Amino acid sequence: MISEKNKAPLALEFAGFWRRFGAFIIDLSVLGAVASFLTPFHWFGFGNFFDLSGFIDVPLLAIPFVAIANPVSAMLSGVYFVALWAWRGQTLGMITAGIKLIRTDGTDVDTGHGITRLLGTIVSTLPLFFGLLWIAFDERRQGWHDKIAETYVVKVPRLPETERAAPPAGA
Repeated sequence: MISEKNKAPLALEFAGFWRRFGAFIIDLSVLGAVASFLTPFHWFGFGNFFDLSGFIDVPLLAIPFVAIANPVSAMLSGVYFVALWAWRGQTLGMITAGIKLIRTDGTDVDTGHGITRLLGTIVSTLPLFFGLLWIAFDERRQGWHDKIAETYVVKVPRLPETERAAPPAGA
């Protein structure tokens, strides 16, 4: 990646498995909070469809709502990841963890690569999450989804701290 100020290449460090996992947990927490608003019937125990004896009318009315809420929640999750990757290369969890998604050529991720990476994530989870666990063993810390989408997850370089100016006398 090239620095805008002096056009010198920056040495980037690949983000490891645990840092990425932590960022993903934060993202899942954010998405879970949003999804909880899509299924208000679960707040009152109406999601229990195995015992309909006590609430025969209400849970049956909740079934269509839950059936719609689940695909909408999945779609919003996909939009969350792809939109934030394409916008700034970081989800909220990635910002917190100090990591960023870039393409293997050092450029920013676009929507097409974001969608490819999201679909690659699904492929990576199918064989018992082996494609995601691959991050821990890969030289460049790429999971299968990163290899498919030609992306890296790197640590965000810290800016050098500048010396603070002394306060003016008498202040």
